[in-house]
Amino acid sequence: MATYSVHLASPSEYKEAIALRIHVFVEIQKFPLDEEIDSYDPLAQHFVITHAERANKVVGTLRVYTVGDEAKIGRVAVLPEYQGQGLGKRLVEHLEMHLQQDAAFRQCKEAKLGSQYDKRVFYEKCGFVARGDIYDELGCPHIYMYKAINHIE
Repeated sequence: MATYSVHLASPSEYKEAIALRIHVFVEIQKFPLDEEIDSYDPLAQHFVITHAERANKVVGTLRVYTVGDEAKIGRVAVLPEYQGQGLGKRLVEHLEMHLQQDAAFRQCKEAKLGSQYDKRVFYEKCGFVARGDIYDELGCPHIYMYKAINHIE
């Protein structure tokens, strides 16, 4: 059975995570490269899931940062050959535990993300609820999804 680890990205893992995002969002999904890396990257905490039997290769990633009283989750991606194994869900669940415990997110009442509309079922299975209207982001329909953060004292 494969061994995976979810954790905050080291500087070298962060570089792998950026490469993974470019592969998934730019090369596969055809979003523009100049939109992938943005001004939020330096502000965000970046999480990765690594595969121990593949020399700790980064196989999934996401980022999170605060906007007012929300924890904004974004750039959730898992390499295609690792999708369907529950790794994205593990990544999101690990982040939820982190948000409950990290003082940097104490003021956050909810986690928010902009899901590609056709991916919303994945987030619903993770307990997120869609709110608002479908909106267009770079020619792709999206919807905002939310989940309460239950802080651990």
